[in-house]
Amino acid sequence: MAGPLAARLFTYPISIACSLLTAGILIQGASVEDYAGYTLVASLLPLLAFLDLGFGGAVTNWAAEYSDSGDRSAGDGTRSRRPARLKLRSRLAHSLRVTTIPMMLCVFLALAGLIWAVAGNLSWLDMPGGILMLALAVYCVTIPFSILSKMLVGTGRTSTWIFIQLIQPVTALVVVATVVALHSASLAPVTPSIALLAMCFLGAIYGVRSVRLPFSLELYRHPEAAHREEKLFSAAWPMMIILVANPLALSTDRLILSQVATTDDVASYSLAAQMFSPALALLSATGLSLWPIFAKRRFRGEATRPWAMTASFGAVALVVSGGLYLISPWFVSLVAGDKIELTTSLILCLSAAFVVQAIQLPLGMSMMQGRALKVQAFLLVLMFASKFALSFAFIPILGSGGPALATAISILVCQVIPGAWLLLRKTV
Repeated sequence: MAGPLAARLFTYPISIACSLLTAGILIQGASVEDYAGYTLVASLLPLLAFLDLGFGGAVTNWAAEYSDSGDRSAGDGTRSRRPARLKLRSRLAHSLRVTTIPMMLCVFLALAGLIWAVAGNLSWLDMPGGILMLALAVYCVTIPFSILSKMLVGTGRTSTWIFIQLIQPVTALVVVATVVALHSASLAPVTPSIALLAMCFLGAIYGVRSVRLPFSLELYRHPEAAHREEKLFSAAWPMMIILVANPLALSTDRLILSQVATTDDVASYSLAAQMFSPALALLSATGLSLWPIFAKRRFRGEATRPWAMTASFGAVALVVSGGLYLISPWFVSLVAGDKIELTTSLILCLSAAFVVQAIQLPLGMSMMQGRALKVQAFLLVLMFASKFALSFAFIPILGSGGPALATAISILVCQVIPGAWLLLRKTV
């Protein structure tokens, strides 16, 4: 786990610098409204993660199983991993074929929307709907590459994946700077899709090579040992629920604020959340490295025991939250000048959400296989419903900090406590 942590510590300051520069260029080079629109539209893209039908998470587990078979083969003195590789390739072929259908459908709908706008002599570049269509078309192309890139995590090459993720903020900075310089800031919301495509494409190349498969259309063809009898959707549907509910719960704060609050609230929340997001990414990357470790233990029938890591993640998050609170005035002055103000209540609410999400990371990573994954999907649905109800209740009281506090309470009550209880009772 030291490798992923060191990799994230190296990429962390670069990611922060790129994020600050991107926000600064949009706020000061364009306007606060452009920045708010950029973050609002960009936050909708994670809601489309379900388009891979859950096979991204399933591929991670399959790659971990393949890697574990290699470990056992090495211990037994055998040299051939061909049966395990054929099984993995068969699963990948199934996954890519199935997910191509929603990908092509969404691309078709997006392009049809753009053609309709142009045919109607509409300036679709100035329309939020037109920007969404363009962002959706680019995003859908990333789906097969995103699935293949998950093999890096499953095979234990999380450090490589973290370094590849650095492409995303760098690409976003370059594209945003370009569109602002060309006086086309309305195109900025397409930036996250472009950056994600660049990252996933490179990740797919390394992911496929990590299991010694060809990076070509050959991946869509079944090998001779096809394993068609496997119920692949039984491994994918819980992950698909998670991919739908988790982004809806954690990535729609700006959308909720835009409906019941002001543009200033959306902008202030976006800026404060951007201050916490690199720290959360750091902990998430470290937690992600636990996935293949826990997966291999479950494949071997061993206990996961995430308690020490849960306490460590929570303690680190508390310290980081305190540091971010202290530097928040300097951060706002540097990025937004006097155009945006961050309240103490907003910072404290985001800190609470940050700490609880950090605690949930090791617990969640230990429940990503078999029956435990299905239980986690059910708990996440409960958290999703609770978070939405609490958000609308807290916003009139706390303003922009309401959704963050709702997130903290919902994750703690609906995920952390019941998940820990089930693991202690060894019922999952």
